[in-house]
Amino acid sequence: MNKSWQQLWQKHQVKIRFLFIGVWNTIFGYFAYVSLDYLFTLVFQKRYLAYMTAAVLSNIIATISAFIFHKYITFQSTVRGKAVITEFFKFYSMYTVTNLLGLVLLPFFVEVLKIDPRIAGALLIPVVAVISYFGHSRFSFVKK
Repeated sequence: MNKSWQQLWQKHQVKIRFLFIGVWNTIFGYFAYVSLDYLFTLVFQKRYLAYMTAAVLSNIIATISAFIFHKYITFQSTVRGKAVITEFFKFYSMYTVTNLLGLVLLPFFVEVLKIDPRIAGALLIPVVAVISYFGHSRFSFVKK
């Protein structure tokens, strides 16, 4: 690697890792959402029950996955033992904020703007990504 690439990596490595892990988790979480939405469409008669249930469950699954990847790869947290529980709750509280925002905006996009629930879910991704980066880098995994 030449010197300019090394300097760029050194300066922005956490952001770059966040981006890659974010892309992975977005694909994983969106796949979970679409899969659960499809499944719940077969179970529930009301369409909103299917997509909202899928949104809640896929958020929980994706958040746990995101914690593991961001802890060990993105932010390379060295927190161990019982302190991991505190770190997880800080992380989860940040995701709770972004998930609640998504749960408020999703029905607005679907019911008011008449956007397909799967497209609406995709449109929320960039909003959540930006808020998540700042929250996790400054709150969840802040190094003392």
